[in-house]
Amino acid sequence: MADTVRTFIAVEMPPEVREFLGRCQDRLRRAGGDVRWARPDLIHLTLAFLGEVAVGRIEDLGRAVAGAVAGVGPMTLRPHGAGRFPPRGAPRVVWVGIEEPSGRLLALQKAVADAAAPFAEKAEDRAYQAHLTLGRAKTGKNAAALGQAVDALADEAGPAFEAREVVVMKSVLAPGGPTYTALARIALGKEGPC
Repeated sequence: MADTVRTFIAVEMPPEVREFLGRCQDRLRRAGGDVRWARPDLIHLTLAFLGEVAVGRIEDLGRAVAGAVAGVGPMTLRPHGAGRFPPRGAPRVVWVGIEEPSGRLLALQKAVADAAAPFAEKAEDRAYQAHLTLGRAKTGKNAAALGQAVDALADEAGPAFEAREVVVMKSVLAPGGPTYTALARIALGKEGPC
C-alpha cells in the first residue's frame, strides 16, 4: 500500500449535469482540436487540490473538512458558460463555469481550502474560479477553431442542481485516464463524514 494518496476535495455532478457536459464536449469536438476530453462521469467541481497526502492523515483531513462545512448548508449550483485557460490565445484547458450568485460557493471553497491547507503539498496561489474541466489540449492543432467553439458556448446553461455534500477523493493517474475513489463524503450542514 502506498504511503501517500493523490487527493482532492470536490462536489460531484449529478447525471443530468454530466449529460449536459457531454453535449458541450460534442459541440466542441467539431472544432477539430487535439484535445484529451474528460469522461463526463468523472467531471467534478474541484474545491481544493492537495496533491499527495499521507494515508495516515486522510481521516484527520475528513474531520477537518467536516468541521469547516458544518455551518454551510446545501446550495443550488448551475453549469453556465464555457471558457478556457488561458483566456486569450490557444486554449490549453476548456471548461464550463458554475453559477452560484449568492457567493456561498466561494465561501464553501474558502472554508474547505483553509481546512485542507495543513494537509496540502503546497498552497494554491491562484484565485479560485469555479469550473468543470471538459478537456485539455494536447497540441495547438485547430486552436483558433476550438477557441471560437468555446466562445460560442458562452451563454449555454445546464440544469440547476442542489449540492448536498463534498467528497474527499483519491485520484490515480493512468495512461487510460484517471480513476477517482471517494475516501469520505461529508454532508453540507452536518458534523462528520457520511
